[in-house]
Amino acid sequence: MGEVISPRVLEALAAVTGEVHLDSALRIVAREAIDHRLAQLAERIRTLEYKYGSTFEAFDTRFQAGEIPDQYGYEVEQDYLEWEGLLCWQQRLRGVREWVRLVKETPTVHSSSGRS
Repeated sequence: MGEVISPRVLEALAAVTGEVHLDSALRIVAREAIDHRLAQLAERIRTLEYKYGSTFEAFDTRFQAGEIPDQYGYEVEQDYLEWEGLLCWQQRLRGVREWVRLVKETPTVHSSSGRS
């Protein structure tokens, strides 16, 4: 079963991307959304690096060694968990961005009978 996209959404995609082919327009929007999200993640990561004066890897090493002041306090633990999550999300998005960049523009043909 095929998905239906409203003509208004198609028009909006074409207007935003300058691309009339749905596949190409979606790839452009996806790349731009990923890049935007990566920029937001990088900014938050930089904020945490500035706050603690190190990268997460160095902070984690100090944390595991018990060298962070008040490391079991709410704020430090929350920052640790957030920072770790941001880095995981950043890594996943970089992988998705690479996949979107490499995906070929080969249309997929679907038929209602189940045959392609």
